[in-house]
Amino acid sequence: MYDSFYDRLSQGFTPFDWWLIIVLSLVAALIMRKWPQWPAAAAIAFMADAVAPFFYRWATGVPADFAFDFAFSRLDERGGVVVLLRLAIYMVTIGLIYWTKRRYSRL
Repeated sequence: MYDSFYDRLSQGFTPFDWWLIIVLSLVAALIMRKWPQWPAAAAIAFMADAVAPFFYRWATGVPADFAFDFAFSRLDERGGVVVLLRLAIYMVTIGLIYWTKRRYSRL
């Protein structure tokens, strides 16, 4: 049971996914001004993460209906655990970057 859980999680993130998580988290954390904006920043970054594959495929010449199917299946086929984990990763990453920014910008 646990082997399939870890396999599903490890297959749920491609290098493009990790790159997108890091870039969107960095932008969101740098735009934030106060801690209460943290959940909204994570939600906006997650929404941008959800629609980015659609616009990427559409810009490279894939018809819009196929690009939409790919973007939706990317979040759906790997299970809800990966989708929730993706949102949690955004929360943690944005929080760490923002904390680091606040901590070391006072020096």
